[in-house]
Amino acid sequence: MNKYFFLLCLVFIVAFLSNLPVFLTLSMVSFLVLAFANGNLKENWQRFIKNKAYVATTGIFFIIAYSGIYSEMTPYYWDRVRVALPFLILPFAFSSLPKLSERQFQLIFYGLLIAVTVASIGALIKYLSNFEFLTEGLEHGRPLPTPIHHIRFSLLIAYTIIVGFWLLINKVVYRFSWEKWLISACVFFLFVWIHILSVRSGIVVLYVTLFLLSLQYVFKTKRYLLGLAVILMIMAAPFLAYNFVPSFKNRMDYALYDFKNMQNGETKNFSDGERIISLQIGMEIGNENPLFGIGIGDLDNEVSKIYAEKYPDFIVKRPHNQILFFYAAIGIIGTIVFLFLFLFPFFYQKNYKDELLLAFYIIIFLSFMVEATIGNAVGTAFCIFFLLLSLKKVESRQ
Repeated sequence: MNKYFFLLCLVFIVAFLSNLPVFLTLSMVSFLVLAFANGNLKENWQRFIKNKAYVATTGIFFIIAYSGIYSEMTPYYWDRVRVALPFLILPFAFSSLPKLSERQFQLIFYGLLIAVTVASIGALIKYLSNFEFLTEGLEHGRPLPTPIHHIRFSLLIAYTIIVGFWLLINKVVYRFSWEKWLISACVFFLFVWIHILSVRSGIVVLYVTLFLLSLQYVFKTKRYLLGLAVILMIMAAPFLAYNFVPSFKNRMDYALYDFKNMQNGETKNFSDGERIISLQIGMEIGNENPLFGIGIGDLDNEVSKIYAEKYPDFIVKRPHNQILFFYAAIGIIGTIVFLFLFLFPFFYQKNYKDELLLAFYIIIFLSFMVEATIGNAVGTAFCIFFLLLSLKKVESRQ
């Protein structure tokens, strides 16, 4: 059974990158089907409730769903519930499935590195085939075409780069010793590619994660010179990218232009300015309903109403911050409960000692600051799968 679980994890990675919602949904449902085929329901349930990290993760679904009690069950509400369903079914599925070997986990992450590299090469080819037009578009805030949403893709690349370093440190290969050079080449390519892609969210979370993991590694191994070298690389990389990567330069120039316009009070049709407006609206809604929020069912209509009244010429955007989104939707109490449930697996049985789980939490939590990451199907799939995979990896060691 663990062989099917192993293969299904690889299938999920391909499905995630395919940008085919049906393929992605079927791959997630397949985990549950496989779980029901593994042992009886009573044993699976006992195994599930025994591991409080899985139970806490499941609770995220209910904290999203419960606001329907005091808000209208609008189509937007049911869509949020649908998007959150993986939090309900996948923790039970993963807890019910057999443990994987350390070798199987290594090959899953190896497969992730290869899949993301191949997808990135495809995106790079598309970029180079229309280089001037797409590079110029970055000057106006337009992202490069990517297999999935550009922000989610950049987060996945950042995570995969960390995974690549982990594979190198642990000397993981499938069969041949020369594969270490293949892995090194993939990591180097992805590091360059994330700068070409020039999605600031991905670049920032990559640098912060590399910095924090480097500190952890230095304190563990006492290799201070290596730590200093990594910190210098992190500091130098943006300057090198700005001078030698046209797409990165254009994106940074646009960000500076956007910032100057915000200072002058001009926010319309500027990505950062419009994000700030969405945050202000989220804060306004939350402040009017601080304890329990307005309810997810009513949030979309309320946001649209404020835009119509105060910003009629703007594109309607929900709060571009996961914490503010929940503050507006479910209030302070609901947001605190969400953060507790989300962070519980990180601290449960000192799971934070696992490098990949630590990297995942840094990346996801930082993404919460600029996006409602679990507000759509792709973000939810990214969050739940790699969280549960990391938890399963830690569980298999115990």
